[in-house]
Amino acid sequence: MRSRDTLRAVAIAAITVAGCRVVASRADYTAYRNFRYAAEGSDRLAAASEYLQAQPQGRFRPEVQAVINATEEDYWADHRASLDGLNEYLRAFPAGTHVDEARQRLAVYERTRQEGEAARRAAEQVDRERREAELQAAASRTRMWGRASFNRWIRLFGGLNGWGRGVGEIVQGNPEFSAAFENAPPQCRASHCRKDFVQDFFIPVPGRSALPRRATLNLDMVRVGTERNVNQVFTVMRNRGLTQWWELENQAAADPADPQARETAVRWTMDQLRAIVAVAFPGAKETPAELYGPPPEAMVMGAEEDENAAPEAVDPNACVIPSQPLGTRWSAIIGCTSVTTARPFTASAEATQAHTQAMATDEPAVTPRSCLRIDAYAALDGEGMSTDEGIALSLIPACATTTAAPARPGVRPRPAAPARPAAPARPAAPAP
Repeated sequence: MRSRDTLRAVAIAAITVAGCRVVASRADYTAYRNFRYAAEGSDRLAAASEYLQAQPQGRFRPEVQAVINATEEDYWADHRASLDGLNEYLRAFPAGTHVDEARQRLAVYERTRQEGEAARRAAEQVDRERREAELQAAASRTRMWGRASFNRWIRLFGGLNGWGRGVGEIVQGNPEFSAAFENAPPQCRASHCRKDFVQDFFIPVPGRSALPRRATLNLDMVRVGTERNVNQVFTVMRNRGLTQWWELENQAAADPADPQARETAVRWTMDQLRAIVAVAFPGAKETPAELYGPPPEAMVMGAEEDENAAPEAVDPNACVIPSQPLGTRWSAIIGCTSVTTARPFTASAEATQAHTQAMATDEPAVTPRSCLRIDAYAALDGEGMSTDEGIALSLIPACATTTAAPARPGVRPRPAAPARPAAPARPAAPAP
């Protein structure tokens, strides 16, 4: 009995297997199994689509097609609005009814992506160019620091309203002057008001480390008399700073121990200073000998006045011309309308062109409010001598331009009135 049941079971199994082989092939059944056992969602739908494509005559096609038909529209409605959704739809329904529309939407996404990428690259390029321009502008400002500083202060003091008055009156009468000093006013003592500006920089040297440098520009307003009126202003660079200016703008090193290199730097800076004055004051003239003033006094390094010292009295009736600094290379007068015989003050075309090109914008000519003498000087070699050098602007009193007797060319005349007190010598600030 038992053996008969066993044979019956084996026969049924054989008939069943034979029937499957007739109705469903192995590949058909394998593809169907991939669909039946796939995870829910896009994976199962993708397996269904793969079955339909691989088994066009498959035994299980009606069942699989029914799943596709029942699912596609809802799936499309849920996935058509996003890039990932469209890609999921095409994966699940590669032969679906919305394939063309899905691909068109993807093309729009891709075009938008490409346009966005191009816009991003363009914005990055603009930002990169902006940063490069800012760096170049900053480097140019640093390189032109010496020129720009002298240009600014020569113009400011050359057009100052209130020469011969106290600092308080000058501040009230000159908004630009006030703005220049409002953040860090100068330090004032008995006969001087001083302010320092510092610029650190490096000089490139091929094959070596860059050389560190520090340039210091000093403004020194000389005040005379018990009223402490300003009659002279020095705009100078410390420690033979004209050589440092040359190094900074030309981006080359100048050996301070080499007399030829030193003289090259001084001659170049003197030409640039001439151009600054000639451009700012087109009516400038060469200083006639009678306006040189008394012989200059040597300035000693490290000499400092007592900050509590009382200012020396000055005879208000004296016609005192401030002396020129030692080492004066050239001298010009501006605003001296009564001086008509002096020669015009000029600068070389090369230096003038270099100056106008260096300035960011065209600057108008400055109208002097007083008769001033501008002296450009370089430090002299001498033990203990001051090494400050640059520009000195001095007030020429009206009496000096109307009563001074003409002097012989090349001869420095004495003051017209005897026994006049000389203007106080400018003590040199200690080296930083």
